[in-house]
Parts: sequence; structure tokens; C-alpha cells
Amino acid sequence: MSKDSNQIHRLTVSGKTWLVTELDRKNMVQRVEVDDEELSIRILKEPSVDQPNLLASIAGRVFIGKLEESGEGSGYVVRLNGRLFKISLEGGQQKAQNSGAIAAVLGPMVITAPMSGRIVSLKASPELLVHEGEPIAVLEAMKMENEIAAPKTGTVREVYVKPGALVKAGDRLCLII
Repeated sequence: MSKDSNQIHRLTVSGKTWLVTELDRKNMVQRVEVDDEELSIRILKEPSVDQPNLLASIAGRVFIGKLEESGEGSGYVVRLNGRLFKISLEGGQQKAQNSGAIAAVLGPMVITAPMSGRIVSLKASPELLVHEGEPIAVLEAMKMENEIAAPKTGTVREVYVKPGALVKAGDRLCLII
């Protein structure tokens, strides 16, 4: 399929708009072009009745999203890593071929800070067994405390930060295997 035959979508997030073109989709990995920059998106866990959060890796960073409310037409209010965004998507949409939930996130996973802030507390320590959704750290950003949850059940192998540490979005927090 040539690049010219791909559909172009207009994605608007809190008033800012990007042009998005789907380049390729294999299993649960999708390559898209956002304003001429290519990104890889991997759906790690789709929402279900029991767990309403979407877990995705976008350009190597892990994001947790949850639909807060449906808007009119194609508009939505989404909570992404603790922050609310108004989102709309215009253009031809196609349903994903693989819309079933993934049973588990396989392999080691580096947990990264979703935003800049200060580590208030760590609940994770090396060799500690954590369960999916269990808090592993508390990050203070803009005078708000945000719990960072484990995206999968596993054992904490390494912890890269200490309480009181200042982190930037994307900084490594810990490794879960």
C-alpha cells in the first residue's frame, strides 16, 4: 500500500490539531505518521469490563488511558496518565482488526515517569512481586500526587529512583519482569 493511499485523520487534543496517517499495522503494533514524524504504537492491554484502562506504548513510553465520557460526534474526554484531555478524531476511521483484549503483557517492562515531578514515595523494591494495577510509586506534579500503577503482574527487578528524586517525563522508574 502506498503512502498516498493511506487515510489521513485530523486528531485534536485540547485544542491542538495534528495530521495522522496510518502507515502499517501488524498484530497489535501500529506505525503512524504524526505531522511528518513516524511513531510506533503498541497496545499492551485493551480496556475490558473488569479493567477500563487502555495500556499503550507510544514511541517507547508507556501510557495509561481511560475514557471518562463520550462527547458529541467524535469528541471524547480521556484521562491519560492522570490528566484530562478533550479529544476528537476526524476522517475515515476503520475498526482495528485485532479488537480483542490481550491476555497478558509479555516480557520485561521498564516503567517510566508519565510527567515531570518529584517521587514522593516508592512502594516497589527489588524482588518484590507486584500485581497489575497495584501502585508502585507516587509522583507529585503541580501540587498533585499521582499514583503510578504496575501495568502487569511481575517481579520488580531494578528500581532506578529514590524518594525525593526529581524526574522528567520518560525517565525510568523501575523494571518489572
